[in-house]
Amino acid sequence: MSYGIVVPVYYGRSFVRRALDSIFAQTDITDPMFVFVIDDGTPVHESVADLVAAYPVRYYRMEENQGVFHTRLFGLSQIPRDVKYCAFLDQDDAWRPDFLSTLSRVLESNDRAGFAACNAYIIEDHQGKTGHILYETRRPSLLLEDLKVANQLISPSQVLIRRQALDALRYHNATLPYSGADDWLFWLSILSQGYEATYTDSILVDYYDHEQGAHHDVKAMTWSEEYIVQQYFPLLKFSVWDQRLYRGRVGWDHIVEGIRTKNLSRLFTGLRFLLTDPHALNQARLFRRRHKRQGIV
Repeated sequence: MSYGIVVPVYYGRSFVRRALDSIFAQTDITDPMFVFVIDDGTPVHESVADLVAAYPVRYYRMEENQGVFHTRLFGLSQIPRDVKYCAFLDQDDAWRPDFLSTLSRVLESNDRAGFAACNAYIIEDHQGKTGHILYETRRPSLLLEDLKVANQLISPSQVLIRRQALDALRYHNATLPYSGADDWLFWLSILSQGYEATYTDSILVDYYDHEQGAHHDVKAMTWSEEYIVQQYFPLLKFSVWDQRLYRGRVGWDHIVEGIRTKNLSRLFTGLRFLLTDPHALNQARLFRRRHKRQGIV
């Protein structure tokens, strides 16, 4: 058993040592780890080359910024073919010491699982003084039919992937002009090949929330997801109804948040979805209601 780990970096001097320290602090791991730090075009004077030189990693620097999706794909292309498991660790996250050993056992127990995901602790300041458990009262559903409607994982740092499942992907040369939802495309692509996914409630990741985090750019995330729905759903053999239901869910979420926050702009956006496709929006409403009853995110 061996591991290929990709750490995408962009202006990461404040974070990358914490991420790398967490990789090399993994316990109960005696198999080789191949760690690749891929710098996505950070200017030379801001690069992390001098920092990562102290670690047994392979460092690559892109000449131009091409986005985290391309960076992750490039990192995957460098991993030796005989590696059994792969993982992405974002520069501003950190694994708990038992991340690899715990998720390896989960995958070893289920040959049909293409990836395993874990719970996370969200740290709201970089001193680690305040935070909360990500899935404290509700859990994610990693069924393909549910993930097509809404991505329920916040970060690829939560996931260990079976290398064989990645080899089955059809889109190693894919493009994604808007960053934010590229990890969602990975999960959908793996599950569309017939693999399952599994989840453990163990908290194995510290996720550092900050203003520069991709999920804070709601507009870019929305564009990224919509591009996947438009361009990749057909390639993954998903139906037109899958596209409609996803958009219905977006519309319903706008309505709910618009009412909750008294944001008329979001409310009117949701109502436009309602006028465009009332059946899809109603089915998305039932989807959200069912998940709430079942304790799903």
